[in-house]
Amino acid sequence: MFKTENLYQNDDAWGKKKLGNSNETIKGWGCLLTSVTMMLNGIGYNETPDTVNEKMKAKGGFQGAFFIPSVLPYAFPNLVYKDMEPCESFPAPISRIDAAIAAGKPVILQVDWNKKAGVQTHFVLVKEKKGDDYIIYDPYKYGGDGPGKDVLLTQRYKYQGQKLESEISAVLWFDAYGIPPQPPKPKTPVALPADSMSVFVAEDDLGFRADPSVGGYLVKRLEGETELKSLESAEATKKKLGVMGQWLHAQDPEGIQAYTAAWYLSDKKGAPPPGSADTTVVSATTSTTSTTTTTASTKPLPAGALSLIPTDNIAFRKNTTISPETLIRRIPTTEKVISLEPSDKTIAKVGVMGQWLNVRDEAGRDGFVAAWYVKYESGSTAAVAETTTPPPAGGANLVKTTAEGVSFRSQPKISSATLIRHLPVGESLTIAEAGGEAKIGSNSQWLKVKDASGVEGYVAAWFVAR
Repeated sequence: MFKTENLYQNDDAWGKKKLGNSNETIKGWGCLLTSVTMMLNGIGYNETPDTVNEKMKAKGGFQGAFFIPSVLPYAFPNLVYKDMEPCESFPAPISRIDAAIAAGKPVILQVDWNKKAGVQTHFVLVKEKKGDDYIIYDPYKYGGDGPGKDVLLTQRYKYQGQKLESEISAVLWFDAYGIPPQPPKPKTPVALPADSMSVFVAEDDLGFRADPSVGGYLVKRLEGETELKSLESAEATKKKLGVMGQWLHAQDPEGIQAYTAAWYLSDKKGAPPPGSADTTVVSATTSTTSTTTTTASTKPLPAGALSLIPTDNIAFRKNTTISPETLIRRIPTTEKVISLEPSDKTIAKVGVMGQWLNVRDEAGRDGFVAAWYVKYESGSTAAVAETTTPPPAGGANLVKTTAEGVSFRSQPKISSATLIRHLPVGESLTIAEAGGEAKIGSNSQWLKVKDASGVEGYVAAWFVAR
């Protein structure tokens, strides 16, 4: 069972407000927004459709009225969106839905709004299984709906067939692993040591966690160049900086104390982690001094190449050196990569701290990802063609973002003060500087662009393409 309070998109408190970046209203089009809001409240948040609407807008979570679930973790870091599984052409995975609900995980279903031909999209949140049906939290309130009134899915939305599995046209999966009902209680504050030193975040959106592990409760994400005060001695801090697998206990500018990955920290603002240039490259075919191409590769995939899924928005690098110069782009959790290493070596590395994997992204580019941020998809086959050609050039002045949550900034500088919003993957931008075309895809370059609303700003050139 998944427990939450039923909220309604047609509530007068927010129903007439504009949905996302459109002229449509929450009342008319906000079923997914409202279902997500109920889900968030069920895992410990305290939101309304109105507040979620505004927070998602600020993070680039809408294309017009279209809600982008993959942007949710940027606004609500304790939620993990996994996938949207369409099932219009075959029965819905009832057994898997049942298992998720039995485990207390949230599941949102797409159903048919009315009897017209085709599917008139509507989203509902599942509460629990009842016989051969689901009790749902319906985000649209009908007469008679209210506290104590159970709504059955097929009782309200049964237009396609006689069985439950034929009434569901898509499933939105969310991962509740490690998500407690409430954030962990604050531990006794640790006093700054007498020789406390400042350290600086060398990666954007770095996790700040309650415990020193990748699976620790995510307290917040830290912007690049954020100054932290180490809660450990200066000697201990210096030994950890830039070292893979080491975690530093630190305090942020708001006074929050938590742990962060020391291999993404530097003792100088704007500098890569100490020793990152000396990081050993795993693959014998690539050296730390190489300039692995960021264009599509023609290198054949190994026999039985395995598909991998990121567990976080991970860095995709030219080699295993952690520095701004090696970053090709960030790969979202909604995208898969293909291992370029033999399957036995791949399986041995996946999930192991300090190991790197040579992989190919969906654009056909070869690079490296941290093996401890991916999971092996058992039985998977290569989903990327052995030879991929770059996409054809579009308009002379148009580019599109290649990842979820690309930062759109007022100045070419990583800082919380310069962030305008996060952009969704595939958003079209117009180049706003002479000669900007030459920067597309280049590491350590900032590109001046204009969004569809006419707002000018800067994006990392390695996160855009034709």
